[in-house]
Amino acid sequence: MILQKSPDLIIALYLRLLAVVYFCAFASLLPQLQGLYGDQGIAPVAALFEHATLSQQNIVLPGLLSSPSFLLFAPHYNTLLTVNVVGCLLALMLFFAVLEPVVLIALYLCYLSIVSVGQDFLSFQWDMLLLESGFISIFLGRSQLFSFSPRSRSLALLALAWLTFRLMFSSGFVKLFTEPANDSSWLTLTALTYHFETQPLPAPLSIFCHQMPLLLSQAACAATLVIEVLVPFFLFTTASLRRFAVILFCLLQLAIACSGNYGFFNLLSFALTLSWLSEKDLERFFTLMRLSWLQNWLLGQSSSFGDNSGKGLKVLEKLIAYPAMTIIVFASSVSLVLTMSGREIFYMLPAPARLAYSFCQSWGISSGYGLFASMTRERPELIIEGSSDGMNYNAYEFYYKIGALERPPPAVAPHMPRLDWQLWFEALNAQAGMQPSRWFVSFLNALSRNDKSVLSLVQTNPFSQEPPKFLRVRIFNYKLETPAIMLKTGHWWRREEKGLYLSAKI
Repeated sequence: MILQKSPDLIIALYLRLLAVVYFCAFASLLPQLQGLYGDQGIAPVAALFEHATLSQQNIVLPGLLSSPSFLLFAPHYNTLLTVNVVGCLLALMLFFAVLEPVVLIALYLCYLSIVSVGQDFLSFQWDMLLLESGFISIFLGRSQLFSFSPRSRSLALLALAWLTFRLMFSSGFVKLFTEPANDSSWLTLTALTYHFETQPLPAPLSIFCHQMPLLLSQAACAATLVIEVLVPFFLFTTASLRRFAVILFCLLQLAIACSGNYGFFNLLSFALTLSWLSEKDLERFFTLMRLSWLQNWLLGQSSSFGDNSGKGLKVLEKLIAYPAMTIIVFASSVSLVLTMSGREIFYMLPAPARLAYSFCQSWGISSGYGLFASMTRERPELIIEGSSDGMNYNAYEFYYKIGALERPPPAVAPHMPRLDWQLWFEALNAQAGMQPSRWFVSFLNALSRNDKSVLSLVQTNPFSQEPPKFLRVRIFNYKLETPAIMLKTGHWWRREEKGLYLSAKI
């Protein structure tokens, strides 16, 4: 793939889509922040930085290197809330092309600040993907005051194309090599016979996808592997093959979005594929779809932006952009090597290289990717119940987590319900016989005292009048019913109890 001389239309559309992704990410977090990170929340942010204040410079400076966040300077929940609200406003500014370079930097730093203190609830691959995309996208910005040159913007677009290659290829590579070869659901093309039932948050269509004939399911598995392992190499071929790759990537993301809930991941992945297209490709698409009005609007937003005319601004741009691009190449290359060769290779790198890469990871400049590497073949669910007398128990119901048998899988994307997602991982830990996570114990403690902020994340609280005197957590294996049984009984699920995970008298 060669550098494009003037990819203004592609960049304009990509930045508008990135603004939508940023807005979804910040807006989705807003109603969850207090329950997750408030002073009485599941994982209070103040506890992370109780010693990191501006009066203790020796702690703040290392903190900025290892866990960069605005909260290092004001380690309070209100700071986190302010950063989140500002992020929403900045996303709107980016959508309307207001001071793009400044806004892109601010958006990246705001989301980095939240992820750095987000602990388990913001450790998903799409959070890292948004940070890496956001950092690269800084060098696409233009405004009347300062603009990155066409060359810098073309290099940034090429970096996004390389990121798309890494995302797709890494996701395919780990599917082939993570599971043992003699028991690999991907190599035997049986992964999708489990996936739609066992994924973290199934969608309403999951019940129908789960009933696919075996041959069709195996064909879909094979197609997924081809798209993720072979098609990414079309980046290095002709324009027509890159167009074909973009179509396949988008179809794959559409299939994932229709059959599961993965927050803003699918929209962000779709936006990244634009980096593989040329200006003519996009112009033809707009003409074919009769979207010339959209093309005119996109180009009109930046029509008044010019290139830097002053010598000082040009020098400043080179001092910023070229070292940054070098860092991107280094960090992304190491990430791909680690994905393919294993984490052990990291310790074979020279000490300065390890330090530099660790810094890049802390700042979200690069990360490893690999979605659905190991397919879960059962669906354990934790059913949390309370009681006033130790005899009669009532279950807490969540907004999106699977629970009551008659509740259909939700359609929730691009919203990302962080607690509901994390409870899926906790159920896997419980099934494996592991000790409860610290955040899960904190969550149960909040339920025991009827904490309003945490209970805002729960749909049904059977103890609204007074807190429960007993709590227990049981493990069930859930299976999707067939559409015929679902229509007859109204039950989407059937379940079998597997044992007791926790119980406590309060």
